Amino acid sequence: MAVLLLGVRQWGGPAYAVKGTWEGAATTLKDGKLDSVLKGLEPNVGLPPITFTREGLALSVEDGRLIADYSTKFGNGKTFQLRVNDEQAWRAGLTTEDASLRIRGQGPNLDNIFWEASQSGSADGVGNVELQFNSDKEYNFTVAREHLGEILGAQLGARARATNAGVTGRLDARRELPGKAALHYSVENPVGVYDLAQSQHMGELTMPLVGGQAGLKVVHENSAQSYHGSYTRDIEGGHADLRVSRKGDALGYNVSYARSLEDLLSQDVGVHLGVDDAGVYGRLAARHSVGDDFDAEYEARARVALAGGDHKPDLAHSLKLSNKLGYAQLLHGSSGSPRLRVGYEFNA
Repeated sequence: MAVLLLGVRQWGGPAYAVKGTWEGAATTLKDGKLDSVLKGLEPNVGLPPITFTREGLALSVEDGRLIADYSTKFGNGKTFQLRVNDEQAWRAGLTTEDASLRIRGQGPNLDNIFWEASQSGSADGVGNVELQFNSDKEYNFTVAREHLGEILGAQLGARARATNAGVTGRLDARRELPGKAALHYSVENPVGVYDLAQSQHMGELTMPLVGGQAGLKVVHENSAQSYHGSYTRDIEGGHADLRVSRKGDALGYNVSYARSLEDLLSQDVGVHLGVDDAGVYGRLAARHSVGDDFDAEYEARARVALAGGDHKPDLAHSLKLSNKLGYAQLLHGSSGSPRLRVGYEFNA
C-alpha cells in the first residue's frame, strides 16, 4: 500500500509534456497539402521522471533510463554519493566542508576511471587557497586575497593562479571618489606569458551624471589600446542607453531608447529604437487578450543600413494567436515569403 501511495504522489501533478509543431509556407493549407502538417503535429511525448526513495536509496526513471542513487552522511559533515544507471555507467563522490573527490567510470572495469579532487581553505597571511587536480595530471592552484592593503586611499586585491600551462596573476585597485564615483584599475598577464607589455591593463571610471550613470573604460591588451564609453538614464518612462567604443581605426557606437507604452495606451505595448554603426533599427511588440482564453501577439522589426549603396530596409513581422493548448503564428519578412507555424504543448 505504501508503494501505491508513493506512486500516486508522483503522478498527481503535471508529469509529462505533450507537444508538436509544424512550420511551412503559408500556401500549404491553401493548396490542400495537409499530410505534411499532420505529420509535423504528431505528438512528441516527454517521458516523465519517476522517483522512489527510502533511507538514502533512490530508484528513478529519467528520459527512459533506470537510475539507482545512494547517499549517506557520516562523521563530521562528510557525504558519500553513488549513482549507477542501466548501462553500467556510474559515478561516486565524497565531500566534506572543504574538500571533494569525484570518480566516474563504466562497468566493473577500473582501468578507465576518471577522478577529480579539490581542496580549499584559508592560510594566515596568504589568503584563500584552492587546489584542483585530476587523474589526467591537470592541476589548478589559486591563491586570492580580496583585501591586500591600501595605497593612497585605494583598496588593493590580488589573485594568482598556477596551471600546467604556467602562472597568471591579477592585481586590482579600487577607490571610491567624491560624488559616488568609483575608479578601478587592474593588470593581468596571460597564462604562462610574463612580458609586462603583453599583459592586460584596464582602467575604468564610473560616476553619476545628469540623472544617469556614466562610465569610461580604457583597455590595453596585446600592444593595442581600446576605449569604451557608456551612459544610461531613465527618460520619460523609458530607458536610454548610449555606448561608444574605439579600437584602432574601428569606431563603434549604439544609441537606443526602449519604452513600454502601457501607461499611455492601456495596452501591453513596447518600443525599442536605436542607431548603431551598422544602421538604424527598431522593434515594436504588442500583446492583447482577445477573449475565450486567447492571446494575440504582434511583433515588428526593422533595420536600415546607413553604409553602402543598399538602403533598402530589412523588415520582419509576425502575428501569433495562442491559448493554453496551442498556437498559430504567421511570419513574414522582406527576405522571404510568408510562413505559417502551428503547434501545441500541454502537461498531462
